Amino acid sequence: MGTNYFDQDYKMLKVLLRGSTPVEIRTSPLLVLAFNMPALTENEFFGDTLIQNLATFLKVPPNMIRITKIIREDGGAARRKRSTGLTVEVEIKKPPVQQTTNSTTAEEDFALLKSIADDLGQAAVSGNLSKSIGFNVSSFGIIPPPPSSSDPSWSKVAAEEVSREEPKISYVSSVSRLLLIEDPIAGEFVGLLLQQPRLMAVDDQGNCVSVGVTTLTVTASLKNASGEPVGGLEGNTTILFSSCWANFSDLSILNSGENLTMVFTLKDWGAQSRSFSVKNIPTTEGPMPTTTDRPATTDDNSLFGSSTAVSAGSLCLISIIYEAACCFTSIPFC
Repeated sequence: MGTNYFDQDYKMLKVLLRGSTPVEIRTSPLLVLAFNMPALTENEFFGDTLIQNLATFLKVPPNMIRITKIIREDGGAARRKRSTGLTVEVEIKKPPVQQTTNSTTAEEDFALLKSIADDLGQAAVSGNLSKSIGFNVSSFGIIPPPPSSSDPSWSKVAAEEVSREEPKISYVSSVSRLLLIEDPIAGEFVGLLLQQPRLMAVDDQGNCVSVGVTTLTVTASLKNASGEPVGGLEGNTTILFSSCWANFSDLSILNSGENLTMVFTLKDWGAQSRSFSVKNIPTTEGPMPTTTDRPATTDDNSLFGSSTAVSAGSLCLISIIYEAACCFTSIPFC
């Protein structure tokens, strides 16, 4: 027999045992949410309604959802009846089971919570979350569950240094603008961009919106000087966000053009780069050399220059002159 308690402050699981029977500890993924509800008091807030509305929107049983904490923004009791706003923390997880018969349960639970986070995130990014859950929500924070050991991203999580600090919360709200932080910079000729574009999703106050908790993507494309779509952009033109950032890494321009612009699209939001021009790579082949049978001459048209391009006829003429010099001189130098 045994009892257990998880200390949230020290991030430690404490187990009290009695007897010699081994105890098996099972873990399950957990999704943590924090809804920011402005102009709402505790007296106006109905937790059961929030749980039921969330369950209906997410299509999950209500026993998967639990409200863990309600925090007033003013932090005091004197103004409790005023509409100062609340932050409501919620946990979503599968109910515990006594026995596990399927080794894929953890993977399935993780996939379910990941889908729930995606649905809530997309509703918040699109500005539809308040309508979906029946409460006025200005924004919400989310702590995604750690991936299962079979997920490709598990190795990155396992390599992180163990810490007792609170997990980082991703802030999700309605996207107001898509900002192009770093423009694409092309070289003089077609090819890989000298600088890859980086974009940031922000709300109406300029805060970073963690679109990365969703499966939403941003797509890059090209337009000509007339604003018409053109081809010639190669690489990963559609990418996922990481937090509020969308960082392209391998875009290339294949076709030359004047005053081209790169356009980026995230659902109903967009951004556009400054215009740029690229040229085709010039060819480096020169004209082929030609041959001639004429004898090479010097600047004074003499046959005795330094050039070695001497024809057979020239050699014959030199031989005749040399032989005549040998016959008509009194000096026997030949």
